[in-house]
Amino acid sequence: MNTKFLKYSLIAILLAFAGCEEYLEVNPDFGVSEDEIFSDYEATRGYLDNCYEVLLDIFSWRAQNLQRTYISGLSDEGSTLYGSPLNGVINTGSWINQPNAGELGWSGPVNSQFGNVVTNALFSLRIVNKIIERIDEIPNVNDTDRNQLLGQAYFLRGWYFFEVIRRYGGMPRLDRSFTSDSDLDLPRMTYSESTEFVIEDLDRAIDLLPGTWDDANFGRANKGAAMAVKEMAALYAASPLMQNGLETIQELPYGQEWSERAAEYANDVLQYVNSGAGGSRVRFMDGDEYENIFYSEGIQVTPESLWYKLGDQGRGGTRRGLRCHFIPQFMSGGTGNDATAFSGPTQNIVDMFEVLNNGQAYAIDDPRSGYDPQEPYVNRDPRFYNNVLVPGEEWGVDGSQRPLYIELYVDGRDYNATTTSVHTRDRQLSGYMCKKFIWPECNRFAEQYGLYNLNTVYIRVSQVYLDYAEAMNEAYGPNSDPRGYGLTAVAAVNRIRNRVGMPSLRSEQTASKEILREHIRNERAVELFWENHRWFDLRRWMTAEEVFSQPIRGVRAIPPAGHRQVADKSTLDFNFQYIDLETEQRVFDTRHYWYP
Repeated sequence: MNTKFLKYSLIAILLAFAGCEEYLEVNPDFGVSEDEIFSDYEATRGYLDNCYEVLLDIFSWRAQNLQRTYISGLSDEGSTLYGSPLNGVINTGSWINQPNAGELGWSGPVNSQFGNVVTNALFSLRIVNKIIERIDEIPNVNDTDRNQLLGQAYFLRGWYFFEVIRRYGGMPRLDRSFTSDSDLDLPRMTYSESTEFVIEDLDRAIDLLPGTWDDANFGRANKGAAMAVKEMAALYAASPLMQNGLETIQELPYGQEWSERAAEYANDVLQYVNSGAGGSRVRFMDGDEYENIFYSEGIQVTPESLWYKLGDQGRGGTRRGLRCHFIPQFMSGGTGNDATAFSGPTQNIVDMFEVLNNGQAYAIDDPRSGYDPQEPYVNRDPRFYNNVLVPGEEWGVDGSQRPLYIELYVDGRDYNATTTSVHTRDRQLSGYMCKKFIWPECNRFAEQYGLYNLNTVYIRVSQVYLDYAEAMNEAYGPNSDPRGYGLTAVAAVNRIRNRVGMPSLRSEQTASKEILREHIRNERAVELFWENHRWFDLRRWMTAEEVFSQPIRGVRAIPPAGHRQVADKSTLDFNFQYIDLETEQRVFDTRHYWYP
């Protein structure tokens, strides 16, 4: 990216925020001046809480104003039916002059749902910088409250700056609140230097934050969250894309020093979690708990979650998000725009789930797998059955308590209702539904969309194991543990696999750093399926060009004649055709690795 262009663009953005009385000098909603905010601890903490409010909620049906399209549609994981900036702008590669396009954009309102990530990040960075600068002006604050407030401010500055740099690359050091007369001729740091700034703040946060909060403050960043973001930021800094300077974009090896640091920091998190230091709310969940690893009852999150945004149960948030992202028209009862709002897993991601045969697991294109494209869902990785709903599968009941089936097959109810909508007539179904984040009761018959709480989890314990495996492999190779952490890269991957009943990697899969690298990447795709990691992984690995050079694919399941008279649709003998989804192809070149 042209450095001069970045400087002037940044000046425009910072001046816009610096001159914005809306959220600094006078708050129009509360009529509170900035001096009043720092005259009382509770007022200052309420000011800080704006930064939690604008965290990205990927389950909101209008997150980043992407409307009814789910974020996985950016990568090769998901297909989307509804026309939005995601498939109408981002996936076309037309990224220039798109200030309001969700995910790419930097303009528009500051808002928890409509606001773009970078807009919300800059808003939050100014808030936390103000708090860090003026915290000593708050009267009558005890040490505990001061430390907790300051720890959250440092954490949130680290998180939001990381959110910016993993999209734009290295940025100027945004460590103060800018005004209209500030010197804005700011030098741009490299990605490595920017990450050092992130880690400085996270180290401060780790020292200041509590390990757990009481119930009244549940959901605030804690020590474990800060440690987890630190290791994640270090792994990104170690990645091939991030080895580039300010003027280059070329494929380079992993950074050795950053790989070693990422492994160390990930080990710190795992030791912290496994020691119980983070309390009973944080742990590596068991295999028999796996189906409940992503949603929970009440305001709580599942124990696997380290850093997250609590779900929005108010304003119909969960209901609308589930209907618009994961459930096709017949099952959801959607009409109009909502009838088009369905995102489904692609054949590309389905093909990444291995096949079990004779006690071993193989890729579908391995002759030893026994994979049959006309019996495609037999003996797959157990996570496949947890994550993906296939044509004909039984799922929930209707108003008369009769079983419902996924009729995303040709001439099925889901297929017909969606493909005949005026809004989606020109788009193609992938043939699958995402099962990972929904339960059988969330349909238009049971109407139990709020039965569980769905939280946006940014980092969970499984990810830390996979981050550790990637960093250890790049730093020391598949089977070495020279620092005595007690876990090799291979062992970390196997811990994730064995939990769900998958066999350990075979020796041929761990023979070299390069071979294991590919299996770690496949493991991330499967384990972190639809959790908003794949898009960033493809970019930081610099594999996006190769991945998107292949077509995005789906399945067309053709039922036998007389299928409507068969009550149990799961018994139908489909003929499966694997098709290129012409409406889902991506345009991605070298210039797209960083946002413009």
